[in-house]
Amino acid sequence: MIRFTDPRLYVKGTCAAMLTDKSTGDIKYWSDKFQTGNITTSLTEGEIRAGLGNGIAAIIPSDSDLQVEFTAADFSLWAKVAQVGGTLNYNAPTMTCQVVETTSTSLALDVSKGAPVAQLGFSQVRCYVQEVGKAAPVGVYGTAYPIDADTGEVKDFVAKAGMKYKVWYCVNNAFAQVATISSFFDPAVYHFTAVLAVYANKTTGEKNSGTRVGWLYVIVPSLKLGGNAGVVGDQTNNDTTSVSGRAVTSDADVVSELCEGCNSGGNVYAYYVYVPDDGADAIQGLAVVGGTVSVATSATAQIPVRFVMRNGELVIPASYSEGFTYDASGAPEGTTVSDAGLITAGATAGDFDVAVTYDNGGEDLKLSITASVTASTP
Repeated sequence: MIRFTDPRLYVKGTCAAMLTDKSTGDIKYWSDKFQTGNITTSLTEGEIRAGLGNGIAAIIPSDSDLQVEFTAADFSLWAKVAQVGGTLNYNAPTMTCQVVETTSTSLALDVSKGAPVAQLGFSQVRCYVQEVGKAAPVGVYGTAYPIDADTGEVKDFVAKAGMKYKVWYCVNNAFAQVATISSFFDPAVYHFTAVLAVYANKTTGEKNSGTRVGWLYVIVPSLKLGGNAGVVGDQTNNDTTSVSGRAVTSDADVVSELCEGCNSGGNVYAYYVYVPDDGADAIQGLAVVGGTVSVATSATAQIPVRFVMRNGELVIPASYSEGFTYDASGAPEGTTVSDAGLITAGATAGDFDVAVTYDNGGEDLKLSITASVTASTP
């Protein structure tokens, strides 16, 4: 039996997820209170049967699909309206009350405290009247009376002089948000990112004393939200926020360097990116393509160090200085090598050696290269 020493990884739990505007990059929604999170894929196999027995001669896949189903425990009005492509604005009409003491049979509000407006869904401005200190059965306070929005006069109501009345009516509240959901649902499309925890049966050391070894990023460049803008008013279970939908392909906004045609542009549903806390095991060594670096006199050149990954892939370091040291020996007069591996050549030509060392999580990876300072062409 062949046995390998690679750790087995396990993914469990969502740290956070967010929706980002595809045009501006602005974060529109973020939460770290997710209860469920699922990414599912499917396709139609499209089998072609032929020959004796009508066996499967080929399988040509089609109708691919990627669906996102995340549920957060916290409430987000923005996320709910985005699910149906509605609008979200401030300055919504909200109910308020004003106590008025009458001196005649007329009843009028002080509109300086806020002009009466129609409740959402109504075209007329109305109010409800209660008599202070009296019982208020439905038959009394349930009657709606028109209000003059300019004067505050309550019409069709006969008051008693010297009485106090509590008048309920709507005013525009600058702080109140209103989500408008039309009958035509056209859910918005956003860039979706979720961060899931990755574990292994080992202690990770410096960054975490437990068994979490990294994070898995699920990135859906274009998520068409799924229309779930419902609100739960259960007395036992809290309302949740749905971040769900289906991935859609989008046209590339730049020309790809690939030549394949199909799948060389924006036909991508999602990316899965695993970021380990300690990535030292992934780097197997250092390399410089060709093994030598040439620079003209009085010019500069970067030592193009590459990480050699476990699969043989060559990767450019994010920084030529972080973790690296460069030790030049036998350099021609006036030639130096910086802490970032930048060769600055002097006026004298000649060859020299550079020892490159990288601190790979406590293990030194070493590489020796030959550098050549060549005479400039007149």
